[in-house]
Amino acid sequence: MPPPPPGNSAAGAPYGSYGAPEQETVHVFIPAQAVGAIIGKKGQHIKQLSRFAGASIKIAPAEAPDSKLRMVIVTGPPEAQFKAQGRIYGKLKEENFFGPKEEVKLETHIKVAAAAAGRVIGKGGKTVNELQNLTAAEVVVPREQTPDDNDQVIVKIIGHFYASQLAQRKIRDILAQVKVHQQKGGREGGTGGPQGSQPPPPAEPSQGVAQGPPPVRRK
Repeated sequence: MPPPPPGNSAAGAPYGSYGAPEQETVHVFIPAQAVGAIIGKKGQHIKQLSRFAGASIKIAPAEAPDSKLRMVIVTGPPEAQFKAQGRIYGKLKEENFFGPKEEVKLETHIKVAAAAAGRVIGKGGKTVNELQNLTAAEVVVPREQTPDDNDQVIVKIIGHFYASQLAQRKIRDILAQVKVHQQKGGREGGTGGPQGSQPPPPAEPSQGVAQGPPPVRRK
């Protein structure tokens, strides 16, 4: 198995710095006719793949009887994602679902907090364009998405294995940076932060949040 693309180990650092690497969920879309090859006889292949990668791998039910694609749900830390997705790409090539000279390109979806989607896109689409140029993957944040119950939206990544992996890691980097900024902001803006941190903004007069008798004015 080749080593992870550049940035993979570094991307895991923010997740692993406080304990175990963070679990990630990625949706990989494969040709519907390839489901049997991924599952294997009596489910043997998907079980072996799950053990090898250290990831949970499940095939979602078809959205419609004539669906051309099926969604594979891969859950695990960054290294497990790399192994599992690599084997899925490899199996599709091995089983000739793509031509001899045809590169295996799949669509993958990752979910990001709706509030962080703008950071992935960047001002005027700058960040997403840089991602595409750097990784050679197509990265799309569909417009006018309705956030799910967890207030998350989908980022689509389309490309060959290494392009997709690099794009996924770069997007996770951006999300980790957003998380760090939010945590810093919470500590600095809250009343329970360390001394020397920024004080919270004053309450608007109309809120009347103070309780108890008003302070005595000195003449």
